[in-house]
Amino acid sequence: MKSFWRTSFGLVLALAMIAGTAKAEAKADTSLDSEVTHYLENNSGQAGAPADFRVFWKDGLKMESGDGNFTAHIRGRMFFDMDWADSDSPLIPSSEDITQNHIGFSAARLGVEGTMYKNVIYKIEYGFESGEATAKDVFIGLKNVGGGNLLFGHMKRPFGLNELTSSRFIAFTTRAPSSDAFAPGRDSGISWHRNFGEGDKMWWGVGTFFNTDSQGQSSGQGGWGLSTRFVWMAIENADRDMILTVGVSFQYQDLRMDGQQVTYTVSAGSGIATSSVTVGAESEIRYGVEIAFRMKALHAQAEFFWATPSALVGDDPTFSGFYAQVGYFLTGESRMWKKSSMTWDRTAPKANFWTGDGGRGAWEVAIRYDGTDLEDSGIDGGENNQLSVSVNWYWNPNARMMMGYYWNDVDVGAENGTLNVVALRWQFDF
Repeated sequence: MKSFWRTSFGLVLALAMIAGTAKAEAKADTSLDSEVTHYLENNSGQAGAPADFRVFWKDGLKMESGDGNFTAHIRGRMFFDMDWADSDSPLIPSSEDITQNHIGFSAARLGVEGTMYKNVIYKIEYGFESGEATAKDVFIGLKNVGGGNLLFGHMKRPFGLNELTSSRFIAFTTRAPSSDAFAPGRDSGISWHRNFGEGDKMWWGVGTFFNTDSQGQSSGQGGWGLSTRFVWMAIENADRDMILTVGVSFQYQDLRMDGQQVTYTVSAGSGIATSSVTVGAESEIRYGVEIAFRMKALHAQAEFFWATPSALVGDDPTFSGFYAQVGYFLTGESRMWKKSSMTWDRTAPKANFWTGDGGRGAWEVAIRYDGTDLEDSGIDGGENNQLSVSVNWYWNPNARMMMGYYWNDVDVGAENGTLNVVALRWQFDF
């Protein structure tokens, strides 16, 4: 644990030094993409009869009625993955010297989102990668309730930067192991979020949720939970193309609907779980701290997590994890940030690949270190340390190829071993 805190302090200090010493100049965004965005923002609902729909492409197929009362965005994504995993440890998954290969779709989704009569929000998206339809974001909501959006249905809980950033826009083929272990993901409930403060530099989201299955369903007594996330944009400098955000997340969960137990699982960058532990508990509390930074082609982020289940037997354990990552666009692009959700957003290449004008797309490199500790109070769920390297090739704003390498050092009890994963992904979304 001492090495964990020493490493954590060093990573936070390094990110703070990057933010404090960064000096650069940025050019105005005059791309065609930004011009289309400006046009749509200034001409929405100003042309055509109220019943007429105009259809256009803006990072996806979109439609809008002449009076602006109705909008629709047909959306979808496909991730085609090839993974090779090799281990010298009997811990993974319980046989010596394993070699596992995997090929298939880690994501195959279709859906639609939009507005009705301007103030009603809706989104329906299902995934088909498991062979059956599973609910992703399926909700309805109202705009301008207390200055924010009020949502009802199945959605992500407001907790953590890495988890709330869409998998379409993360810099690695998988999220950080510590984020997977401690960030809760999607459940059914009611949530509210809004930007506030000068320049909308602060964001707050809060919601009450029930743990649900892949269809967004659950039944039983009790089991409610509260999740919240607050983010402050400490620096927003357009001249230097620089931002710095800091945030905190909190969650309380009653575990009565979950058989009074909670499970934490660490993934190795493929379908293999390197360590896992289940704790009998009445309730659970989770905390998260995040920081994100961007200056032109450079971007970085880090998160720290803690989870304390109220154990049915023995002392309450505290499990923890963290990750830190740095990325850079070799072709000069700037990773986009979405202020309305305080998450990373879609990045468009300066020149799309193979469009007849010599475009090479965008090239990004990223490195990440993650440490997850599931050992405390006599519970030995193991420790996992992962070093990841990613090279991403953006063909255009909607398609990219990703190449990743994940090295895992696993320690459970007296056993120790390593797991290496090489991953390839071909992705498109709209």
